[in-house]
Amino acid sequence: MHDARFPLLGTFILVLVLAIGGATIATLSDGNLIAIGTVLLIAFAKARLVILDFMELRHGQRGMALSLLAWCALLLLVALARPLLVSSLT
Repeated sequence: MHDARFPLLGTFILVLVLAIGGATIATLSDGNLIAIGTVLLIAFAKARLVILDFMELRHGQRGMALSLLAWCALLLLVALARPLLVSSLT
């Protein structure tokens, strides 16, 4: 689905599908840790697509791309720590 007129169309559609899937899983999860982890992995995949494709860092400025991906990973680990702490305390 690569069209020279719309180079990011495929990535945009994939991000939309991931967003809908993440929202659906989050809605149906009922606080399940596996579902929360899945939603966070989907969020990281979306962030990766945005960083590499929409910000055009796929073929240049590898240091910037890696630092942004590391920042996203750190935020997602912090987001995962809360449900893990809550589940271990109850």
